[in-house]
Amino acid sequence: MKCKAIYLLLSLLPFNFVSQITTTIEIRKGTSNINSVPFNGLYDYSQFGTIYTRDEILNAGIDAGIDLSNGGNITSLFFEYYGWSSGYVASNQTVKISHSDATQIERGPFGDGLSYAYPDYGHLTLRNTTVVKDDFTFTNPNSENWEEIGGNTAGQTSGFDTPFYWNGVDNILISWENRDGSWMSGYGFLKGGGDSRRAHNWYNDNSYPTASSGNNKSAPNIKLNFESFTPLPIALNSFTGIVATEAENQIQLDWTTQSEKDNDYFTIWRSFNGQDWQEIGHVIGSGNSNELINYQYIDRIMISQQGNNKSIYYKLSQTDYDGTQVFFHVILVEIKSAKTHIVRRTNLVGQEVDPYSKGWIIETWNNGEVVKTVHD
Repeated sequence: MKCKAIYLLLSLLPFNFVSQITTTIEIRKGTSNINSVPFNGLYDYSQFGTIYTRDEILNAGIDAGIDLSNGGNITSLFFEYYGWSSGYVASNQTVKISHSDATQIERGPFGDGLSYAYPDYGHLTLRNTTVVKDDFTFTNPNSENWEEIGGNTAGQTSGFDTPFYWNGVDNILISWENRDGSWMSGYGFLKGGGDSRRAHNWYNDNSYPTASSGNNKSAPNIKLNFESFTPLPIALNSFTGIVATEAENQIQLDWTTQSEKDNDYFTIWRSFNGQDWQEIGHVIGSGNSNELINYQYIDRIMISQQGNNKSIYYKLSQTDYDGTQVFFHVILVEIKSAKTHIVRRTNLVGQEVDPYSKGWIIETWNNGEVVKTVHD
C-alpha cells in the first residue's frame, strides 16, 4: 500500500525533463609549438599541469551554442598535436582535473622567488580533484591532428573513466602524470601559445619527480566534450576578422550561425585595449532558423590613425525580441607589417639553426608570423 501511494504521488508531480546536450568546445586557437608536453619522453617520469580559466570555458561554450554558467560534466579531453619526434606507446598514464582559483602555475612558495612549484601543486588551492582517466596507454601521433586521451590504443575506451563536474565558477587545472618508467629520444609537440606560466612540466629519471624541475609553458589548445543543460538562443559557428583592404582601411568581420531563436539583431563592439568598448554597428538577425546563416560587417576604421597600435579587438552581442542580450567571445585582429625577412630559425627542440640546416625548421618572420617548414 505504501508503494502504491508513493507511485501515485510521483505520477501527480509535474515533470520538467531537460534534454542533456553533449557538445564539444574548443579552448584557445594558438599556432605556436609547445614541446615536451603533455609528457616528456626523454625522461622515465614526468608530469604536466595546465590551467584554463572560467572565462575561457564560458566563452568556448558560447561559441558552441551552450550556456555553461551553471556548469556541466566534462566527459572527454583532446589535445591538438604538432607531432611527435619519434612516436611510441606510453603506458601507465593518469589524467586528473581540479577546481582552482589559480590563473598561473609558476614560482613556488619558497621565499627566494626563483624556485619552481613542485608537481604536487602545494602552492595552489585545489578542490574536487578527480582522476578522470587512470592507468591508460597512449600512442603518440606522428602527424598534426586532435588526439583524445585513451582513445587510440587497442583495448582502451575513448573518453574519461570518471567525468569531472565543472561548477561554472572556478578555473580548472588539468594534470597529466606519466609513470611509464621508460624513455625514448623524443617528446610531444602540442599547438597552443600565449600566457606564459599558465602551464608547467616536470621530469625526472629513476623515480617520479618530487623536487623542483622542468619549465614554464604556455597553455595548449584543447577540446572538451561537455554535457550541459542550457542551450543558448544562438549557436555561433564562427566569428572572424581580417584586414580586407589596407588601402581603404577596412576590417571585414564575418560570422555564421547554425541556429537562431527569437534573434532580433546583433551588435558589433570595438576596442583598442580589450577593456574599453565602443558600439559601432548593428546587423538584423534572422529571427528563428535551423540553417547555416552567414553575416558580415565592414568596419571602415582609419587604421593609419592608430599610431603604433597594431591590434584591434571585436566582440558580438545578440539581442532577443524581448530585449535579452547575450555577449559572445572576443576576437583580435592584428594589423601586421609586411613580411619581408626571417629573424630567427630554430629546430623542433628550440635550438637556433642556420639557413642551410635540414629537417623540420621553425621560421619566425619580422612581422611575428611563425612558419614550420621542411628543409631537404
